[in-house]
Amino acid sequence: MRATRRHLLLDVTAQRKDTMMTIVLAALDTTAAARPVLETALRFGQLIGSDVQAVHVGGGRFESIETPESLAARSEVPFRVLEGPVESALRAALGAPEVLAAVIGARATPGGRRPVGRTAHHILEHTDKPVVIVPPDAIVPSSFRRILVPLEGTEASSRPILERLWPVLAADVELVVLHVFTDVTRPAMVDRPVRDFELLGREFLTRHFPKATGIELRPGPVATRVAEVCGEQGSDLIVLSWSQDSSAGRAHVIGEVLGASSVPVLLLPVTPPK
Repeated sequence: MRATRRHLLLDVTAQRKDTMMTIVLAALDTTAAARPVLETALRFGQLIGSDVQAVHVGGGRFESIETPESLAARSEVPFRVLEGPVESALRAALGAPEVLAAVIGARATPGGRRPVGRTAHHILEHTDKPVVIVPPDAIVPSSFRRILVPLEGTEASSRPILERLWPVLAADVELVVLHVFTDVTRPAMVDRPVRDFELLGREFLTRHFPKATGIELRPGPVATRVAEVCGEQGSDLIVLSWSQDSSAGRAHVIGEVLGASSVPVLLLPVTPPK
């Protein structure tokens, strides 16, 4: 069954590439954080069957671009320098029809005051394409094989994962769903925890993510449990839906996950940008 599914996905990807080359854009700066960004873009390109292109927004005539240029050359990835303000230049590049997704660093250094820097935050709020956020100290695996998908159990948060991630996967992966019970969603009564939570897990997958490999059910807080399960499961990538609204409660959870995560986080937009 898994082999058949993979062959079908590869056929779809091949048909798509016959009509248009698809690209994962790796946004590289001149710091050490550029390396995990490019490595993540290469792994994500393998995951969805797309090529990778590295870009850097020039900071002036005296800026050295040796770091991003040499990284791209060693990985045999096309490299180009963009002109203009960083945010608008990256938005324009990401808006190209052949670009499917972007990979960008969370911030320049580990332990930064904010989980996501200004550039990454701007891109997240102004694109309707998937964006992978990479921690500066991320250790990127040779391939993405186990993906953690935290779901709230609502149609709005589950739909982007089902509609935008699953159809483009071009490699065999394990998808582990995590559902964290908060004070609002916690079951009113659980007579036999082992049996009842197993039944709840099966029902949750049937309703929201039937193609998943398995499910973990945990009590909140959400961000803490995401980091906990990610480590326990050896996950290579976390996938979250993103409302593109920084004022929303979910944005707070996403910020906490990004701040605590040691693996890349893929954010899938729920609504078109404003």
